[in-house]
Amino acid sequence: MSINKKIIITVAAGLVLGVSSCRKFLDVNTNPNNATSATVQTLLTAGQLTAGTAMGVDLQINGSMWAGYWTQSPNASQYRSLEQYAPGQDAYTYSWSNLYSANENFFQLGKLADEQKKKHYKAISLLMRAYTFQVIADGWGDAPFTQALKAQAVDGSLLNPKYDSQKVVYTGCMKYIDSAETLLAMSDGVEPGSDDLMYGGDINKWVKFGYTLKLKMLLRLSEIDPTWSRTGIQALYNTTGVAFIGTGDDAMIKYGYSTANKNPLYAEASSTQLSSIQNIVGSSTFIDSMWAYNDDRIYVFFTHLSNGSVAGIRQGAYDVSVASNTYSIPNSYVGGDAQNTLSGKAPVNFLTSYESYFLQAEAYARGWGMGVFTDSQLFYKGIAASFNYYGTEISTETNNTAAVSYDNYVNVTGGYWTAYPFAGTVAERLRFIITQKWFAMCGNQGFEAWTEMRRTGYPDFFIPSKNSLIGAQLPKRFLYPTSESTRNAAFPGVASLTLKTWWDLF
Repeated sequence: MSINKKIIITVAAGLVLGVSSCRKFLDVNTNPNNATSATVQTLLTAGQLTAGTAMGVDLQINGSMWAGYWTQSPNASQYRSLEQYAPGQDAYTYSWSNLYSANENFFQLGKLADEQKKKHYKAISLLMRAYTFQVIADGWGDAPFTQALKAQAVDGSLLNPKYDSQKVVYTGCMKYIDSAETLLAMSDGVEPGSDDLMYGGDINKWVKFGYTLKLKMLLRLSEIDPTWSRTGIQALYNTTGVAFIGTGDDAMIKYGYSTANKNPLYAEASSTQLSSIQNIVGSSTFIDSMWAYNDDRIYVFFTHLSNGSVAGIRQGAYDVSVASNTYSIPNSYVGGDAQNTLSGKAPVNFLTSYESYFLQAEAYARGWGMGVFTDSQLFYKGIAASFNYYGTEISTETNNTAAVSYDNYVNVTGGYWTAYPFAGTVAERLRFIITQKWFAMCGNQGFEAWTEMRRTGYPDFFIPSKNSLIGAQLPKRFLYPTSESTRNAAFPGVASLTLKTWWDLF
């Protein structure tokens, strides 16, 4: 449906125990003005879960395939259109609607929090709106923003919201973050708790989330508007109390607390529709790169073969006959093993510690960061944070601690991609930073990895799909869903998959 034709509020009664569908769960069309069905607690939980579905299924699959992590299994056919770089408009109906449904929850949360004078709930609503709208702008380009979420009479009865430019969306999102940080600095007698699925009401972590999200958005503009990017980042570093996400601050939703509470990607794969068919396998683009440098994380990201190795197939080679015992599939730790119930426990990430360190490393490499660290120190902190994030899993798969695996990779066997070019040019240092970020995001932040490839052109050894219908280039954006072209009178027209987003100059 076109957004804003009605407000969808998702009720969280029995929420953590009741989520089983991954595509569009919790859509009960409840009147948001009914206090018995909408509270700040239920709105927060529902919004986060819906955002987790958007990030954990379609955006994860699209991003991971277009970033060279995953590819279509030659024994299945579900995602062949993605491998052809030719998905239809309907491929994005759920991701679009889930992101806007999540935003509808956060919008109503903010209004209710205002009425009840709950400053920290209001702040979190603003941060989550900034996050989800930024994802929409990065994925689709121009999008309804200033007139979005205002279908109700009390909000203006805007049933055909105009499409704002990506610059307008970014500007608005940064204002949301600034307002949220001000609110988080204020005392509040009512704090979120278990209803906050990402941080359990830890306000200090939400502060870091906001500043890290703003740093990411400012760096996204590094090529299209370096002056805005530089001055914004320098002002951010000069902000009193600024702190970024570090190890242990990862913004994620954890799943697996009950048989019904599953990682949304696994819930999709194990649904009646897909019957636990393994549609996704490992791409040799990524696996060959990581395997060559003896990186233990490869055993976390992918299953190993009977001989102990990890192997992938050529991106998009779904039409080639390959024995299933000769290639690896995404591991349960990233929710990608359709027949392993442990996939149901894999988290969905929003912002991670390793992403944060690599963002900071980039800011320093460009000469825009301020503080006690160097870009090289932050570069290695990013790698270490990735190993630490998967410490338990690395130990299970290799009998090494995260520290030992990290030391082996960086100081013993890692080779080329761990030899940071301390004296190199900015471009040379960015190449290493973004490539290591790409290694770290395999299977857990696929959309972000693809987005960074569009922004920077790294990694520069990407191998396009064998069955690409658009040549050697990557898709540059998602298609607007059919619901927008048919129901929103303000729809600006279909945008080609190869049309670059505002900040994409590569």
